[in-house]
Amino acid sequence: MKRITIYITVVALALSSCTKTQFNSQTYSTGKANFSTFISVGNSLTQGYMDGGLYYYGQSNSYPSIIAKQAQKANSSIAFSQPKVTGNGSGYIHLVYANGQIVPVQPGDDSTAGPNPADADPSWATWGINLQGNTYNNLGIAGILLNNCVALNPTQALINNVICGYQMISQLGPGYIGNPYGRYLKFGSALSANPTQYIDFVRASKATFFTCWLGNNDVLAYATAGGVVQRDTIQGFGTIALNDITPPAEFAQKYDSILTVFHNQGAQGICATIPDITSIPFFNTVPNYAMLNGVKQYLYITTAAGVRQANSGDYILLTEYNNVLAGQGISPSNPIPNNQVLDASEVDSVEIATNAYNTSIRSIAASFGYPVADMHQFLGSLQSSITVDGETLTRQFIQGGAFGLDGIHPTAVGYALIANQFITSINANYGATIPPADLSQYRGELFP
Repeated sequence: MKRITIYITVVALALSSCTKTQFNSQTYSTGKANFSTFISVGNSLTQGYMDGGLYYYGQSNSYPSIIAKQAQKANSSIAFSQPKVTGNGSGYIHLVYANGQIVPVQPGDDSTAGPNPADADPSWATWGINLQGNTYNNLGIAGILLNNCVALNPTQALINNVICGYQMISQLGPGYIGNPYGRYLKFGSALSANPTQYIDFVRASKATFFTCWLGNNDVLAYATAGGVVQRDTIQGFGTIALNDITPPAEFAQKYDSILTVFHNQGAQGICATIPDITSIPFFNTVPNYAMLNGVKQYLYITTAAGVRQANSGDYILLTEYNNVLAGQGISPSNPIPNNQVLDASEVDSVEIATNAYNTSIRSIAASFGYPVADMHQFLGSLQSSITVDGETLTRQFIQGGAFGLDGIHPTAVGYALIANQFITSINANYGATIPPADLSQYRGELFP
């Protein structure tokens, strides 16, 4: 496994004793919001994926579970269940102190600091299989695209079932394996007359209140692959693109389908916009230049059009850190690979799609009377800093506190920050007085 080495000066965050948002036990109320059956739909951000893995601590601090915890202070009867993994789950990145450096160590990377205590839990291989059939409030699945939640034709139904579910289907390719993070849902056979779709679980949820944060992966999957589209061939209907940008018109149609289901159930709820994914640490930690003899030299990158020097609009991925440190990209004969850089033209494609998605989210949500939490604007403010209850958070990798060790997903305090944005919108739109989460009770990175 690849190891990312970062040199860090650890500065402890001082928590000042400022006055917190004024709530007391007499003012806690869910207002008009009916949390009898609170359902959250989304991807890894909803599931509680953290530090490059799905593990118990991360799930316990998913933003939906934090919302539920805070709402329970107003109504103790509110229930919220998640398909919890055991301990380390799929394994996750953690920090160690080795040879005078703080080092993020990937699961399975035991070469530098000895066995990784954050390696996968033995039960992960079969996690979810024995949980199927139970009713969960958190329906997040890491890696899921909105594009794969709703089928517009029989071919899409088959593809979506295979991609979202976890199964080995010899008829569709040798040992094809789907998404392990969706194993807790009964997707069944892709070869049935009507293959199960993610939207079917939304229909079965009987939600009275929901949060919907679907759509992030419809650009993120493309961007984190450096704009290189992964294609798999499945016998019977050809080659499919697994991580291409979802066409905005199709995104709008499928988003409308999800909200239609909730609306038909009579559910209240709140939606969220898609963040500017190029603002996260994954794209802003590795510089696209090197200092040679005191002179800035842009690195050489590989694009679809060939090799060229990077410019200010190109982003080197976090996963390329070690190679850049070793000198890759200094010369045109050893450029940074295409899948390790999101070049300016690919950034344009991501931004155009993101803006179109957010326009659709706002418009469709408004047509059903659902409010929208603007996560695009809010998370964008982390490019500078946010200070809440005396704690300052930024997007800076490791030291910023808001994002975890994969440079993509929030820390526990980052998820609490997101939960509070949802809570603020719930309070404003449903006459509730749900107290915000106390950020001092949630940690950022755990330093050795």
